[in-house]
Amino acid sequence: MPIAVRVMDVWKRYGKRWILRGISVNVSDGDRIFIYGSNGSGKTTLLGIIAGLILPSKGEVKYLCGLPRMCIGYSGHYPLLYEDLTVSENIRYYSSLYGVDPGEATSSLAWSLLFLDKVEGLRVSQLSYGWRKRVDIARALLHRPRVLLLDEPFTGLDEEASSSLGHLLLEVSRGGVAVVMTSPRLEGMYLELATRVYRIQEGVLEVAG
Repeated sequence: MPIAVRVMDVWKRYGKRWILRGISVNVSDGDRIFIYGSNGSGKTTLLGIIAGLILPSKGEVKYLCGLPRMCIGYSGHYPLLYEDLTVSENIRYYSSLYGVDPGEATSSLAWSLLFLDKVEGLRVSQLSYGWRKRVDIARALLHRPRVLLLDEPFTGLDEEASSSLGHLLLEVSRGGVAVVMTSPRLEGMYLELATRVYRIQEGVLEVAG
């Protein structure tokens, strides 16, 4: 499959501590990559660098998919949503940034599979963390990215919501979207979905058997 993003010998240092050490990995269309490792191992930093939100100290990321803003979708620990706006208002706002018809968003697979019609009129401040996570993942898919980066996407979701999200990620990857997921633990839905599994430890990425 065509490579969307190429991570090339990436290092990252905060102060005197190296968080990432020489990471190289290709992200290809349709991949479902799972990266696990303990808190502080560098997972979130790596996703931030791939998303173009954090600059590496050494090495580079090549975006063969186009401009990062347009070809990368990112949902992190803290949903990028405006708490005083309703779910629908957030979707309309982000749709306008990407030049997307908000009607397409509310009729999308993400909207239906994540049951967002149930909360579309509520302010984000009224939602549980799990619901915010669902809305944020739908936001990250608004512009139809080729790479979807998800930091612990199943955290805070109940069994039904986890199953729905798993179905969504499977469907978008079949459509050619590369999905990169992280978690502290080697577990459950991540293993069911993953086509490739990596472990990150002390900033070093290695293939997990």
